[in-house]
Amino acid sequence: MILPMRKTAVLLFLLVFITSYTRGGILQRGGRTKLICHRTANRDLPENTLESLGLAARMGCDIVEIDVRRTLDGKLVLNHDDMLERLTGGMGNVERTSWDELEMLETGTWMGERFPSLRIPRLEDALRVAREQGVGLYLDVKTKGIGLQLLAELRQEDMLQKVIFGGESEDVKTLDPSANGDASGSVGPKCTREQVDKLHRKGRFVIANFSETPYEMDLDAMRAAVAAGVDAINVDYPRIGAEAVGRPVETKLNALAKLASVGSTASRTDAIRELSRYYGFPTRSLFVQLLWDKDDQVSRAAAVALVRSMPRAQEAVFLSALSAPNGDARKNAAWALGNIHAPVAGVLAMKLQERDPEVLKEILLAISQCEGEVSADRLVPFLRNDSPTVRAAAALALVRHDPEVAAKEVPALLAREERHAAEDYAQYVRRGKPQLTQQEIDPIIEEYREQMKLVQAIEKLPPDTALRELTFQSFRPVEDYSHVIGLVAGYQLWDRIGTDPEPVIQQLGSSNPTIANRAEWILSKASPAALPVIRKAMERADPKIRAKLIRILAWQGDQDAIPLLQKARLDPGQNQAQIDWAIGKIKSLTLTH
Repeated sequence: MILPMRKTAVLLFLLVFITSYTRGGILQRGGRTKLICHRTANRDLPENTLESLGLAARMGCDIVEIDVRRTLDGKLVLNHDDMLERLTGGMGNVERTSWDELEMLETGTWMGERFPSLRIPRLEDALRVAREQGVGLYLDVKTKGIGLQLLAELRQEDMLQKVIFGGESEDVKTLDPSANGDASGSVGPKCTREQVDKLHRKGRFVIANFSETPYEMDLDAMRAAVAAGVDAINVDYPRIGAEAVGRPVETKLNALAKLASVGSTASRTDAIRELSRYYGFPTRSLFVQLLWDKDDQVSRAAAVALVRSMPRAQEAVFLSALSAPNGDARKNAAWALGNIHAPVAGVLAMKLQERDPEVLKEILLAISQCEGEVSADRLVPFLRNDSPTVRAAAALALVRHDPEVAAKEVPALLAREERHAAEDYAQYVRRGKPQLTQQEIDPIIEEYREQMKLVQAIEKLPPDTALRELTFQSFRPVEDYSHVIGLVAGYQLWDRIGTDPEPVIQQLGSSNPTIANRAEWILSKASPAALPVIRKAMERADPKIRAKLIRILAWQGDQDAIPLLQKARLDPGQNQAQIDWAIGKIKSLTLTH
């Protein structure tokens, strides 16, 4: 059923072009033959995605057709069928689905596993891509009555002069009479010079259609149409169309490849990033060569391109680069292996004799992200490495591959780092807190990086151990720069204290206001499972703690606390104004249907 639907869409597309017009003259005669792409680069990438739109532009299309619908909650998105079944794992209709649900749906793997994680885009994002790429758009409007919103978004993205309106766009002409102003006409793939000249004499911009025809991949027929004098060809295969109009994509690729190979670091990395958007083209061998480059930024950009490629580069590419003579290539290869989660932890462990601390850090970090057998004996020695970030990466690797050993070693390492921070801070105070030099600041920053990763390692410990250690860190009184640990650990308690919030409740009475405030906000954000214990604690708490518990119950919107609060209000010793406020707050949060 899809094929007839697509053919009908193409016919409607051309019908609009015959009688349709464009404001701003994007269908002007003269100059080069224009290339029009039907439904983005739909034969190369999943249709109506930002990636497919961008690829069509990069392959030389002057105008790209996209399909526009309005969602249940009034957002304009790119989609052709309205049905979710063909392009996503969902079921139903785009126009009956809210945007926050649509953006959760993956819309790439229907076309193959090489296209994971693509999403249905909003029109405003597509307009931005088109503007940045310098292409016009044919808007095949699928939802009636959206002209006002459509024009507003076009104006916002400065694209009103660069579009053609088609489909259900009658209201656009009513709202903006200047829209669609240049006459055009359509001819078939086997058009003749006489047919083209006849339309030209009528002042028409002539388009030869190859989309959804038996000639859709016929390069000779496309070239013949160009030779017959058509002003544009409409295609589903932009790469073939670009060849036909004399602007082969390979010319761009070769120019970018040269820019990626020589010149400044900035120009080389920009070229690599641009090349990486040419999905489906044979760019991988160049990226593999550049992965071995001596320039760290160039090597990293190549590694990112290989990881992001569709299909993604195989692990063998990066394993080979682990033996590169320069450390930057080894480092970036390890980074890539970690990011593709290759099952090569055991192989990476064989590289732990690495002497470059930056490379060693990336190898350990990759081990923390990869499956495979790595013993604790191989990892524990690195917890005492001279480099703070190596120690941090080793902690993450140890948690991944031996949580029991990590449950002892990682908290001990963090405790050592905290003692060291306290000693340094005490010395700084004794010196009268002078302004620090950059040389003194740099090691503090490195230790801060380590501390943040050690907290993340603790988060990954077995649940009971993680809860105990995070609770300790959340309420550890500290004045030195490691105080951020407590803030970060406290956030992790929101979803961990469950039915046992008592250790946090006890901290409400801390003489340290930072700790007491942190405890109060943790309880305010805790799951509803903690509320019975909080209510019970209110009954026995002293007035100061009770006031905090009342606020917590109010912020939580705990309806079950209302009888308890009403009872407490009868006690003359209670703060009746606060209780009235709390009851009012809870009632205002009773969001029932």
